[in-house]
Amino acid sequence: MLILVLEASTASAKAMLYRSGEGIIGILPQNYSAEAGDTVTLDADRIVRETLETGRRLLAQTGIRHVDMIASCSIWSHSLVMLDKNKKPVSRLSTWADASAAVTTEKYRKDRSLNTAMYKRTGCPIHTTYTLWKYVHAKEAGNAKDAAFIAAMPEYLFLGLTGQFAVSQSTASGGGFLNLNTLAWDEEALRIAGVDASMLPVLVDPEYTAPLSQEAANLLGIKAGTPVVITGADGCMHQVAAGAFGENVMTLSVGTSAALRITAPRPILADYPATWCYVGVENSWIVGSATAGAGNCVDWIGKKILGANGAITLEELGEGARNTLAKEDAPIFLPFLAGERCPGWDDKRSAQLCDLKLNHDIYDLYYSVLEGVLFNLKQCYDITVPIVGKPPKYISISGGIEKSSLWLSMAASIFGLPVYVDGRLHASSLGAAYMGLKVVGEISSVKEIKPVLENSYEPDNKKTGFFQERFARYLKHYNT
Repeated sequence: MLILVLEASTASAKAMLYRSGEGIIGILPQNYSAEAGDTVTLDADRIVRETLETGRRLLAQTGIRHVDMIASCSIWSHSLVMLDKNKKPVSRLSTWADASAAVTTEKYRKDRSLNTAMYKRTGCPIHTTYTLWKYVHAKEAGNAKDAAFIAAMPEYLFLGLTGQFAVSQSTASGGGFLNLNTLAWDEEALRIAGVDASMLPVLVDPEYTAPLSQEAANLLGIKAGTPVVITGADGCMHQVAAGAFGENVMTLSVGTSAALRITAPRPILADYPATWCYVGVENSWIVGSATAGAGNCVDWIGKKILGANGAITLEELGEGARNTLAKEDAPIFLPFLAGERCPGWDDKRSAQLCDLKLNHDIYDLYYSVLEGVLFNLKQCYDITVPIVGKPPKYISISGGIEKSSLWLSMAASIFGLPVYVDGRLHASSLGAAYMGLKVVGEISSVKEIKPVLENSYEPDNKKTGFFQERFARYLKHYNT
């Protein structure tokens, strides 16, 4: 069984080839072109085309001209592209990083009873992240007049692959329109948006398949009619790859943004809109938190402020940050360069560097950003774990953070848990491949997938008090 995974993430396209009995036989990540966009807004057609082109290049590199199945994967429904009656874009694709709807979400969020009610129904607070509120903003601004259909990145990718306008219930649950309990489009969400269900994609199971269209087959250079499995969003697929549907494992993805997740047998929500809850696979749910600032903050401080890849490299900054940690003196960073998601869901919040002194240097600033990203995630952890009812055994971590042993060791000490890294930089694509195996019956359940426990980082007990004091200072500045 040979599976081609095609994943459209926020900043890049990814292609993976997975063969039964061998595992991953090829991976090709490719950043989107400058013409595609800037991660805030994107050209939806170009994203689909560049994702398929990435798949074609990987097939050419490996000399493969036939695959048995394609698995599609993308971000949760944290985006919006409006389509005309022919399902062609009449807007750019607004990603989770586009906070232009903040003026609208701020207005609706003032109604606390509405915010809580929508959170309890959909698992999604009122925030610019979600498709629902991006559309409400566009409509109230008079920019949705030509919209006959409402889509997010995942369903537009599946449409480009198959010609079918469909979305898995798992992926759709990250858009604000889906009712967590009925697994159907939520009537109150439809009413607020002023639309009916016919404007939204058809809801299907994550194991749903459709044939590859002739147009997409031509772009990929493979046979039309190849089955395409819709799977779930990148976060859900990471949960699959980590073996977190079968064991009490928390996953933490640190890429452009960051998210921590834990599996639950039913929808679990906080008393107030702080966390989120989305649909998983195989009658499971995922409880978690997400932050808007992670790798984007590292890129900002490293490249835009400190001149990495020019006068200095990120590796050199990382080595200098080790010395900062040893000195135990650095500024405090609030990582809200792209607004705040969890726990405060404040679209308009901005980042801050606090407690700066004359003796602080570029390495201190870089260290502060690494620490600040983790402190925001620690806030989320401290809210998420109590509502689930028990702490995880350990954290399975993935994403760009894997390239930094300093950052990983800091994470273990800040969370007070072992952190495991399996070395798979593209866990979400691997999870999509596993879903393909489930569809054809090569595995009976994703719960059979076991965690890979190879590279581990243990908490440094000598640093416990240091990080606790730093985290208290972080919270003081956060609450000011």
